[in-house]
Amino acid sequence: MAENFLLELSQDIGQLFSTKDNYDVIIQAGEGQNMKEFFAHSLILSARSTYFKTALSEEQTKKENGIIIFKEPNISPEIIELILKYLYTGIINFDRQNVTQILKLLSAAKNLSLQKLYDYIETYSIDNQVLRNDPVEFIQFMYQYEIKDCLKNVRNDNSAGIIVGLIFAIMFGGFIDHCLDIICENPKKFFESPLSISLEQEFIIHLLEKDEFDAEEIEIWEFILKWSLARMSTQRNVNDLSQWTSSNFEELEKILHDLIPHIRWFQISSKDFWRKVSPFEQIFPKQLYKDIIGYYCDPDTLPINEILPLRRPKCLSLSNSVLINRNHLLMIASWIGKSYYSDKDNPYTVNLLYRASRDGFEATRFHELCDNKGPTIMISKLKENDQLIGGYNPLSWQPYSDYKNDIGTWQHTPDSFLFSFTKNEEINSVIARVTNNSDNNYAVSYSSECGPAFGFGWDLIIRHNRLNYCGGSSYPGMDSMNSNLEDYEIFQIIKKQDV
Repeated sequence: MAENFLLELSQDIGQLFSTKDNYDVIIQAGEGQNMKEFFAHSLILSARSTYFKTALSEEQTKKENGIIIFKEPNISPEIIELILKYLYTGIINFDRQNVTQILKLLSAAKNLSLQKLYDYIETYSIDNQVLRNDPVEFIQFMYQYEIKDCLKNVRNDNSAGIIVGLIFAIMFGGFIDHCLDIICENPKKFFESPLSISLEQEFIIHLLEKDEFDAEEIEIWEFILKWSLARMSTQRNVNDLSQWTSSNFEELEKILHDLIPHIRWFQISSKDFWRKVSPFEQIFPKQLYKDIIGYYCDPDTLPINEILPLRRPKCLSLSNSVLINRNHLLMIASWIGKSYYSDKDNPYTVNLLYRASRDGFEATRFHELCDNKGPTIMISKLKENDQLIGGYNPLSWQPYSDYKNDIGTWQHTPDSFLFSFTKNEEINSVIARVTNNSDNNYAVSYSSECGPAFGFGWDLIIRHNRLNYCGGSSYPGMDSMNSNLEDYEIFQIIKKQDV
């Protein structure tokens, strides 16, 4: 019988990194006073990374007394240390990492050709809704560390910069689009973020161009004004414009010059415009200001300036669910597809098959309405605390053939998962994917005597109006519980091209 000593092997190899015994590489990470040296072993680096394998084999690699000196000025010491620990042990820990650190790690993993680590970080970001929790911090990171240099090279007609920009778009374009969608769905959080006023003008314009930006135009103006004031050379009080000089207004006009055409002025009420915008008449192009006033006085006469279309926030139908909303569904869709989705590009639609409070809690009713319907999600609401517990079955509910006993049948799938939501505005979530070991042979279970069931043991099962989660066997990562249910729903998941 074969024994698995991978943990012991990981610990022993990790000791080489800790003790520095027989090192033959010094990695200098960071620049200037922030530079730090790490002692490593070329054999391990080459075996674990094609990037290091190529770089360390080059003849021009600098050596001092037989030691290879390897410079990584663009990767911080904190990130290099995490990368090296991963290379030596196969372990990565995100418990103490904020959004920026995770994204720096993602960028470093791509640059160092660590594809498996990159894929894992991407999946982790999706599962834990890293971007949804703080999209502004991600955008700030992208512009500060990645986009700005690309844009500079492109403006200078640097062909290498254009290539870098294209690579960047491939690596992170989906993340940026997802952040834009998150901000469009929840502009209040964006407006209130202290980081938002530090974002680059290019991003602000990109945001203003979005028809899906779900904010009142006067709120957008108030934010743009705050953003612009933060860029003025001296701090000015907008509540006392009598203290402003003509040069103050000129400076504000220069800051706002490229933004003004993207604000949908004709969607602001005359009252709000008069009270909150007209005091800044000096910053407007004369014809635009004349058009706006004329539109309020005579809306039947078309202005010279174009009237931009109304913003159209997306609204996603949930077949009258009483338990989840659009944001819940988008999270679940992202978990299913292992990719970030917005309303615009979500590839799934849902069909409500069953609601216990409407159709009855009996197992027979669940099977009558939900068997042989393809992939489904189950959403349940606990009576005690309004917590939402759910599961995704990528198969049909039907008798399975992999494993059987007197009480049920089980089927293998690597794609099922369980999840929970705390039902509040922030939608705190936990996801537990089925394990990669033999326990995923028992990923989903079918029994005519109960409702939906997952895992060996079972990990999660609904009997009548009770949910039991014994946790940890096939789906580690969620707390055990035994609770009465207020309700539960089953949704059929349908790929849109199949509709």
